[in-house]
Amino acid sequence: MAGMMEGKVVVVTGSGGGIGREIALAMAAAGARVIVADIGASLSGEGGSATPAQQTKQLIEQKGGAAEICTESVAEWSSAQKIVQAALDHYGRIDGVVNNAGILRDVIFHRMSRKSG
Repeated sequence: MAGMMEGKVVVVTGSGGGIGREIALAMAAAGARVIVADIGASLSGEGGSATPAQQTKQLIEQKGGAAEICTESVAEWSSAQKIVQAALDHYGRIDGVVNNAGILRDVIFHRMSRKSG
């Protein structure tokens, strides 16, 4: 029996760990091809590493799923566009986005503009 997300492509931001990783794993288990989008920053927003995203990708692939990584940030408009482009480049489409990423500083999500960050 095919999963609910069979044949779909889903971008999951902040999927290098925590809730985002679990969402990415669940999407893949349901049949989606996943773009694991994570900058690999600490909880305070410092640093950056591809390792968390690579670990999530590896977990998905170990279970027979398909995933690619993108280490661009959702905090900047041009970087967010690169996440979309990664999905298009790897899988030719996007069917869903789970925007889980975020380190709240002084701008709350629904008040952000293209220039906030």
